[in-house]
Amino acid sequence: MMPLEEWRAYRHQSVIGPQGDLALILLQNIQEPTRIDGIPGLWAPRTSASNGLLLTASISDGITVDGRPVEGTVTLESDVSVVQFSDTLSAMATEQPGSEHLLAVWDIQIEPVQSFDSISTYPYDPQWIIEGTYVAGEQGQTASFAHIADQEGSLRHHQSPGEIQFEVDGVPCRMTPFASGESLIIIFGDLTNGQETYGLGRMLLVTVNTDGTAVLDFNRAFLPSCAFSHHFNCPIPPRQNRLPFEVKAGEKQVVHR
Repeated sequence: MMPLEEWRAYRHQSVIGPQGDLALILLQNIQEPTRIDGIPGLWAPRTSASNGLLLTASISDGITVDGRPVEGTVTLESDVSVVQFSDTLSAMATEQPGSEHLLAVWDIQIEPVQSFDSISTYPYDPQWIIEGTYVAGEQGQTASFAHIADQEGSLRHHQSPGEIQFEVDGVPCRMTPFASGESLIIIFGDLTNGQETYGLGRMLLVTVNTDGTAVLDFNRAFLPSCAFSHHFNCPIPPRQNRLPFEVKAGEKQVVHR
């Protein structure tokens, strides 16, 4: 794990990059062959058994995928293949539970990228490094999360292999993480939300050791992608992940000049 200040510098650079959170201008579910205003090419979902997209274009469209010009139909692997339209405009196929064929488009020339100053943070506090217990669930277990842009009452089911249990100043907490690749992430709320920190909540990568202990370093709590662009459809902290106290650690807000 990289040192905290190095990690914070990495976070700053990642959100302003060519596919950084600040630059997202479109996140569209592709359910059938579709043309998009201002974006060349014909976009279609792969088969229902395969995530990702199909892109059909000609040389005259000026599109490259991973540096190679597109002529005909190419397969875009989710979160792997980089589509380039120009020096500033790019895209990728991506996915979420319940939306397996998404097209994400970024433009690094948009105003939020140009005006970005920093991510405000709390000072480092070792008291917010908390050890808890990871309780494994059944194989293939999922948990339900509402998402900020979905219709009220609808839920998406994320892979959630267990539960994180810990205690803060005598207050017992039981939080539900979701799996992202090989990592476990908690989206949580606390009493700083909407006051000192982003209103929806924040996220935290949990380290689980082989002995079942779980380390929650809230100094590394980070803002969800929707704090940087309203085009993201972020999960909302479920009731059990809403802490009844203030967590004065980690990232606070996006700061623009």
